[in-house]
Amino acid sequence: MLQTATIAVTDYTGPTEPERMKTTSATAGNGAQPLDVAPLFTPLTIGRLTLQNRFVMAPMGRGSASDGVLSPGYAPYYGRRAEGGAGLVIGEATAIDHPTAMHMRTSSTIYGAGAEAWAKVANAVHAKGGAFMPQIWHAALMRSPYPADDPKLEMANRDMKSMGPSGLYMPGLIDPSLTPPEPVQVEEPMTVAEIDECIASYARAAATAMAIGCDGINIHGAHGYLIDEFLWSRFNRRTDAYGGSLVNRVRFAAEVVAACRAATAPDFPIMLRLSQWKQQDYRARIAESADELAEIVEPLAAAGADLFDCSTRRFWEAEFAGSDLSLSGWIKRLTRKPTMMVGSLGIAKEVLEKDAMAALRAVAAGGKAAAPTDIATIDGPPHMLEEALRRFARGDFDLLGVGRMMIANPDFANRVRDGDYAALQVYRTEHLMKLE
Repeated sequence: MLQTATIAVTDYTGPTEPERMKTTSATAGNGAQPLDVAPLFTPLTIGRLTLQNRFVMAPMGRGSASDGVLSPGYAPYYGRRAEGGAGLVIGEATAIDHPTAMHMRTSSTIYGAGAEAWAKVANAVHAKGGAFMPQIWHAALMRSPYPADDPKLEMANRDMKSMGPSGLYMPGLIDPSLTPPEPVQVEEPMTVAEIDECIASYARAAATAMAIGCDGINIHGAHGYLIDEFLWSRFNRRTDAYGGSLVNRVRFAAEVVAACRAATAPDFPIMLRLSQWKQQDYRARIAESADELAEIVEPLAAAGADLFDCSTRRFWEAEFAGSDLSLSGWIKRLTRKPTMMVGSLGIAKEVLEKDAMAALRAVAAGGKAAAPTDIATIDGPPHMLEEALRRFARGDFDLLGVGRMMIANPDFANRVRDGDYAALQVYRTEHLMKLE
């Protein structure tokens, strides 16, 4: 069995309090004072990697692969985001080579022909001046059986059992306001041998990413997938060294990080995505306090995580009572590692409620996405950009992840840099229907 070990982590350089550049600003609109966005266009060095700015295309699944191999449209799709100013592009979740890691046949993989397709993506991003990381992933018990008459959703290796720490399953929620059901037992808990096999598979994925020219990796440890199921007490009911206390529940994640660190160069950046919320329960929490969060993230930093991808639904919401710090702000203070803040930048409440949920319900019912809302233009800076700048100046994060707005606007970063807000499209679910 792999042992959790303290491994020297990669140092990073970058301003704790951002330096003010005097050459770039963005007009706030409506007669307001200009927003100084220049701090978000300063470089950041993490190990061997230097990013030209702080904008990141956050990982967003597009489901356009075929039997694990990305379609040809992915390379230009990601390349356009680098050309549009994203300093770092993170690919959609891609399955490690464990046979039950894939979610469905339209998921991608990072081995064999799947890895060759990701190499083309990395080359396309590099050609446009950006850096690229794949997000390596195991779907765990979210790899649930889909209707057999829907070949697009049919999972790979259907004959093999899905795996999770305790063999528990809950469906993903279409509506975050719904109360989730209780988990049900659908498989036996993972054996220690199966745990070791998965850890080794993550390590092989990390080594492959480095070998095909990626600039680092993002390990998906969030949203109710395998690593997150170990962290979450509702899903992890083990009584051995991998369950029970927080110290034990974080063991699997730390061993995955340590194995990936051992499989790659010491200066190869390892980013780890964490979240409180899960697709099975949007109100879930793996840490109820900053002290509990420290018990989780400090061992992960010691195991070799160079930076943390802090996934929240809305980055401006406080993580714990008594402070307005978000998840990224807390993790940065607890680990002294750089963090990426992500969660609905540019997405107004009305779009979330009127467009996204209506469309998801329609699709879930077998219909088409709902008609677009009447919110068609952006009047002034993207939603909550000013708040993001305030938090950056305070030192709450180092990278700003943009997901849906960068799907709608490949040149989002450049438009923000130039203050050209009128050219930005409001994100709608219809943008997910095409890979462009």
